[in-house]
Amino acid sequence: MGFKHFGNKWMMLLLVCSMFFGGQGAWAFSSGEHAVIGDEALKLANPEFAHNIKGLEAKIHYTYGQLVALSGDFFKNVERLAFEDPSVLSEFHGRNREGLKKCIDEEVHAIRTEQVYGGCGEMKLMQKRVNYVALAHDNYSHFAWHNIKLYVEEHTRALWFAQLAHLKCDRHQWDMTPKLCQKNEETLHRLVDASHYRNKLKAKYRRLPELFPRKRFTKRYLKEMPKEKLIRTALFTNAFADHFLTDAFSSGHMRVPRSQIDEFVKNNALIQSDEREKGSSISGALTQFLHNLDGTLTGLPVTNSLGHQFVSRSDKQLFSKMGSDQLSGIVEKNPQLKLPLQAAHQSLNEVFAVIKNGTSAMPSGEYVALRYVPFIQQGKAPSLVEVVKQRMASEGGTQDVIDTMSNEMQLIFRGRLAIRDKNTGSYKSYFDAFVEALPDMMAQFRAQIEAEAHSDSLQTRIPPKLLQALKSIN
Repeated sequence: MGFKHFGNKWMMLLLVCSMFFGGQGAWAFSSGEHAVIGDEALKLANPEFAHNIKGLEAKIHYTYGQLVALSGDFFKNVERLAFEDPSVLSEFHGRNREGLKKCIDEEVHAIRTEQVYGGCGEMKLMQKRVNYVALAHDNYSHFAWHNIKLYVEEHTRALWFAQLAHLKCDRHQWDMTPKLCQKNEETLHRLVDASHYRNKLKAKYRRLPELFPRKRFTKRYLKEMPKEKLIRTALFTNAFADHFLTDAFSSGHMRVPRSQIDEFVKNNALIQSDEREKGSSISGALTQFLHNLDGTLTGLPVTNSLGHQFVSRSDKQLFSKMGSDQLSGIVEKNPQLKLPLQAAHQSLNEVFAVIKNGTSAMPSGEYVALRYVPFIQQGKAPSLVEVVKQRMASEGGTQDVIDTMSNEMQLIFRGRLAIRDKNTGSYKSYFDAFVEALPDMMAQFRAQIEAEAHSDSLQTRIPPKLLQALKSIN
């Protein structure tokens, strides 16, 4: 999602809300892009499946594309999206969710009708979902390597729910094959008992469901869920996976050393009044600068594990015609839409296959969707460090480079650095130090990927070509 221009009268508001602009929603494929991919993928994977997916406890319905769009950007985990809010806040929160759906639908309409991007804009989205502000700092999962790890984690979880859905019998199955259903039920109970979920909810959730509704899965709840609800749970969970999967197609997300930027900020004596476990407004501003270098309409030359070679596009550009802000949201007209769509389609295929056939359909090796994920072609694009140096040289000075940030990020970057200790120096010297440290950050990023990639689950699930490209990221 892009940034809108604000005048000086918004300066104080921007400084107060600076944590928002460091965030994940600001630099991911826009909600409409996620939604179109998700909806089209479900049509391909299971055209007979109900397009409206009801929340596990609430009355609200979603399309699969809406779930993909809302996952991660607005809701921290599957449970928070799938379960309802307290009854005393139902009007407020219901308006939030319905309002968010409306915003997404407005953007989808613009894409479908090949208009300039619509939607609500970041400030309106922030008003409709306050949690958007809190999640704004924790945007690691939307950038290179982190998004792949999150996809593997959430898709694996979705397949586990799909296995439970396969084992669970509906009334007709119990009537037709009672012995088999009893055996499957016992297997389901063993799987759930071996899971990490707690046995039951805390007392307050059991005694006051209207004030303290369910907010998490428990072993008891999973055992009692009917087949249809388990299927929905698998889809809610896979929507989270597909959000991070589709983010991996954004050129501005392919090589930004997100966690290393945070470490740089923490280690450079900046007084942080808005610290979180991950992220800050300053690291968000620096992330945006690097993100935008690869996030232009020119895109990046990429390939994938299947050998497709193309130019990747960035946020709010997936459906844009080459060199233009005009849209082509019709699948048949848009070749660059086909690959992320095929990836999400394959992701759903694996889920539906396990729902239908159980363990025999469980992937034993790499996840097929990841074969479609792009990575930069070696030798076809300058390194990120080279791109930064070229920008520094072409703009004529540090001040001019900082001016290439959005107006909001410039304000945040300068404003936050006005609150600093005596050793930090000016915002220009701080930026120069960041640029000087970038080669080391990229080396640390590669070392992090190399170390974490030794995990058996990641080595098994990620295609070798993609994994090697990530280890060589520059």
